[in-house]
Amino acid sequence: MSATAPLPATANRAKAARSALWSVAENGGLALISFSSLIIYSRFLSVSDFGLFSIVLAVIELMTVLVSMLFHDALVQRTDVGEAHYDSAFTATMALSAVLMAACWLGAPTFAARTGNPQAAMALAWTSLCLPLTALSATIVARQRRNLDFRTLAVRSLVGRTLGALTGIALVVMGFSFWGLVAQQVFVVLFGSAILWITCRERPRLRFQWVAFRELIGFGVVAVSVLFVNFSIKRLFVILCGMSLGTHAAGLMNLSFRAVDTFWSLASTAISQVALPILSSLRADDERFKRAFRTASSFACVVLYFSFVLIGATSTEVVEILFGPRWSAIAPYVTLLSLQVLVQARRLLMTPMLTALGRPRDLLITQSAELVFVLGAILVTGVPTIGWAIGIWVTRELLGAVLQTTLFRRASGIGWMEQIRASWLPLLCAAAMLGAVWAARLAMPGWPAIARVAVLAPLGTAVYVAGLFLFDRRLLTELLDFAKSAVARRRAPSTASNG
Repeated sequence: MSATAPLPATANRAKAARSALWSVAENGGLALISFSSLIIYSRFLSVSDFGLFSIVLAVIELMTVLVSMLFHDALVQRTDVGEAHYDSAFTATMALSAVLMAACWLGAPTFAARTGNPQAAMALAWTSLCLPLTALSATIVARQRRNLDFRTLAVRSLVGRTLGALTGIALVVMGFSFWGLVAQQVFVVLFGSAILWITCRERPRLRFQWVAFRELIGFGVVAVSVLFVNFSIKRLFVILCGMSLGTHAAGLMNLSFRAVDTFWSLASTAISQVALPILSSLRADDERFKRAFRTASSFACVVLYFSFVLIGATSTEVVEILFGPRWSAIAPYVTLLSLQVLVQARRLLMTPMLTALGRPRDLLITQSAELVFVLGAILVTGVPTIGWAIGIWVTRELLGAVLQTTLFRRASGIGWMEQIRASWLPLLCAAAMLGAVWAARLAMPGWPAIARVAVLAPLGTAVYVAGLFLFDRRLLTELLDFAKSAVARRRAPSTASNG
């Protein structure tokens, strides 16, 4: 949820590279922990348990954006930040978290009535403990990101998530069912904040200075508004669809999203973190800027089309192996959500490029339009089935892509055909892979899922790589060279080019 901010004047290239490495390690570790615990939970919890918690968590995550990010960007980007700023932000954040938590407790009965599940009231109330626990460390996180101390943040996140996951899993195995999910969420935040509070050298105090607060709040409100709109699209979608469909259907939908989103979040974060500083450094040279975008788009499409189309092609087997046969109904939804990558991959590079061009407003326009569409579609259709919900979500992606592509063309000068040129060959290879996998599955009636995937995954990989090799060997070679150079640069940072 963090936004990119200008680096301090004392920052150097090596420190920035180490920060990016720790950030990628953090996201990769969190994805692995999250997905591993998801697999375990799917074996012990009911579909309705997943659905109910997905709705509760979406509400709390929306509020957490306000608590964690209201002053974050303002503290990071200001050139002159003193202890009065940190203390005032800390005091205001703690007060805001208390107000939001009180709202959760007071509104819990109404929330339970809307979801049709009596457990929802206490689930929302107790999960809201995450809000003041997040507030305890929000300004510490901002200070450490300002100082590029990503190592401490990574350790804190990984240790907190691991301890929280172990606590939640232990409670579920012992028979506490749904409450293991609630405990995990609370303990993840508790452990993470405790680690930061204990290890940091400069702790904020409950002190409020109106002047310092006023210097932060204006920028903070604008920055958090952009984040909130972006973050609220998925969360409001989950909340409203969950209330319309009921907790059982919401559970199926939630696991469908999480099966894909865990990997998408890891891939998109890693690519964005690398792309933004590179594109920002080249924006003064129009030709190199566009060339870097074309190259990055080609690489992203090659890697992401392969990964997610293969997941979609083998979703029947993947779901059965990872989550068990009782979740087999979500396989078609996993396929549809995975195939969104055909649109998402091209949009992924547009976000850092528009930021590098100083056009974040275009991103806000696209996000706002997507949010309005989702809310309007849910209101008009009433979301009668999961299929309708997935259809609304995929249509939102397509409409957002058209709008963002139009705004991107206006901002960058890169035309429609030039934007899609990088994706046509990976698209053809992905289509061939998808067809080969589905055709091969027809020849395996009665085979166990693990045997099918042991054949289908290598087959799909071979078809995809063969297509790239036959039609554009240079692209495949450049991608391999890029991967080798990344490893070599990490091994010998002192010899890395400064260009």
